[in-house]
Amino acid sequence: MSSAISRTGRLAWQLPAAFVLAAVVTGAPAIAVLAIGAIGLWLVVAITGRLALAGIEAKVTLAPDRIVTGEAMTATLEIANRKPVPLTWLDARLFLGEGVEPAAAAPGTPRGWVDSGFAVGGRERVLVRLPLHVVARGAYSIGPLRLRAGDWLGFTQSERTLAVRAEVIAYPAPLAVRDRSLPSLRPLAETATRRGLVPDPLRFRGVRPHRRGDARKEIHWKTSARLGELQTKLYEPATSLDAIFLVNVASYERYWIQADPEAVELVISATAELLRLAASAGRQVGLVTNGIDNLTHERPRSALGRGPRPLTRSLEILARLGPYAVGAPETLFLRERGRLPWGATLVIVTPRLGQGLANAAIALRRAHHRVLVVSVGGIDALLGAHLRAHGVSIDALGPVEHRAAI
Repeated sequence: MSSAISRTGRLAWQLPAAFVLAAVVTGAPAIAVLAIGAIGLWLVVAITGRLALAGIEAKVTLAPDRIVTGEAMTATLEIANRKPVPLTWLDARLFLGEGVEPAAAAPGTPRGWVDSGFAVGGRERVLVRLPLHVVARGAYSIGPLRLRAGDWLGFTQSERTLAVRAEVIAYPAPLAVRDRSLPSLRPLAETATRRGLVPDPLRFRGVRPHRRGDARKEIHWKTSARLGELQTKLYEPATSLDAIFLVNVASYERYWIQADPEAVELVISATAELLRLAASAGRQVGLVTNGIDNLTHERPRSALGRGPRPLTRSLEILARLGPYAVGAPETLFLRERGRLPWGATLVIVTPRLGQGLANAAIALRRAHHRVLVVSVGGIDALLGAHLRAHGVSIDALGPVEHRAAI
């Protein structure tokens, strides 16, 4: 889809007409030659100007179209001239969405678009590669494209805007990349993975032969008597290596009025890093949030799964997440309790830890989940002790991370 072609400038037809009239009146050979030349000039300007943007096709692609904030990408502009008439000049202006800028743009250079100019031969295709970069996480669009060309002699020019479009999603950068005073969260993720599976004594699964070192209280006496040898009880795990991230973007209790974008950015970067680490360790990952998608204005979620697709879905949610919440985190996370897999590890990432969210974490822990709370702000000592007493692990982000006793 493209807009109509607009044309400016012209070579007045009165000029060749005047030469023709003078040649007829005077009969001079020199005037006749000038008249013929003027007619030829007028025809060249009229025909090449009229056909300047006819048969011109263009498209733009981005590679890669999924990046981590701070990585480079390249927009490839492909312009094809389908007609046999060449263009002596063609100007192309690719408009950039807000948040996308030309790479290495000099001070004072416009950042809302990038220009290029070249000649195009008949039935020729031209590729122009434009380095770009994204300044922050999010989903961005590239386009439209404005083309401008003219006749061979420069008397006229035509302009047309093509509705070409390409999209790029910039995932949040790891926490340590975003703020170099904050170290990687890898020790926290690895500690959680090493913890392994914890048996739940309420979920009996069966028996196995007794081994040296098994606790005496775990012997199944009735089965042992029937089989004539000691048997030890087996239980389903109370916690698994599945990791579901509960992301809170409400920076204050009055979430519908106040927001702290800087704290939310830290929350999103920390969640993205923990997601990548959990997925690389082979864990199933999922994500639930009380935030709003900047494009759809809906509350997104990612179902639990293993592999690149669930990870990509979760990172895309984080990339498009805004700083405003649709509800209190404790209310929303407890409402999700029935949809959470039994025994999954829940990682609550929040700008601040209040009493309401702390109570929700304890309730989730009582529902046979392993719960870890990661807070951007400091955690009150009494509140932290209360959480630890109920089996909830805590961690606070800061220039020096405070490792939880997991």
